[in-house]
Amino acid sequence: MARENAWGYVRIAGELRKLGHAVSPSYVRDLLKKHGLSPSPPRKGRSWKQFIQAHWEVTWAADFFTEEVWTCAGLVSYYTLFFIHLGTRRVQFAGCTPQPEARWMQQQARNFSLLVAANLRQPSSLIQDCDGAFFPLDQVLRPAGIKTIKTPVQSPMCNAYAERFVRETRETLDQLILLGEAHWRHVLQKIEHPHNRQRPHQGLDNVIPLDSDYPHQPALSETVRCDAALGGLLNHYYADKAAA
Repeated sequence: MARENAWGYVRIAGELRKLGHAVSPSYVRDLLKKHGLSPSPPRKGRSWKQFIQAHWEVTWAADFFTEEVWTCAGLVSYYTLFFIHLGTRRVQFAGCTPQPEARWMQQQARNFSLLVAANLRQPSSLIQDCDGAFFPLDQVLRPAGIKTIKTPVQSPMCNAYAERFVRETRETLDQLILLGEAHWRHVLQKIEHPHNRQRPHQGLDNVIPLDSDYPHQPALSETVRCDAALGGLLNHYYADKAAA
């Protein structure tokens, strides 16, 4: 209680009493001192992490990353727009284009609005950086009741969840040679599906964001199978019920 809250020893004694432990405040004070904790910590506001966690069920983030793709016209830089839900880490690749024009961005914003309309909780905020390419998103999302929050200039950690996903994606892309737009879109699909439905996320207590149907009994070694995507770059292990 002392580590998770800015509570003094008297408040902690009251909380313990709710749990059936009738102890005096002086006992709690001495116990906190024994463990190197302040009996009366200074009152302070929430940390940024605590603030985000209190709002992440209704908060998404958006970001771009670029990737070089070999085409008939030579090496082309494709801009890929994605959205990530902070509460579940669900990722949605909006699309990719060599030039993120205003009309294209507006269409991606409409598609995003349709995606979140099916959710039980309508998002209230979308975190994005100050890139001018994001301006068309504001025009479409603001009338829908979604407020866009712009991060400070050159402050990637203010959009840490999106940046972490980009780094994770780079670990896979750095080992691939992309041949054409169709191949690039195929790779994006192969990355999105395991991230949302197969990969345990450490930030979510090692659970899977979607379809986390865990077996009731430990899987036997002879029933474990490996689903290898992108030539073994993304491996997913599961229990084959037919072999049980």
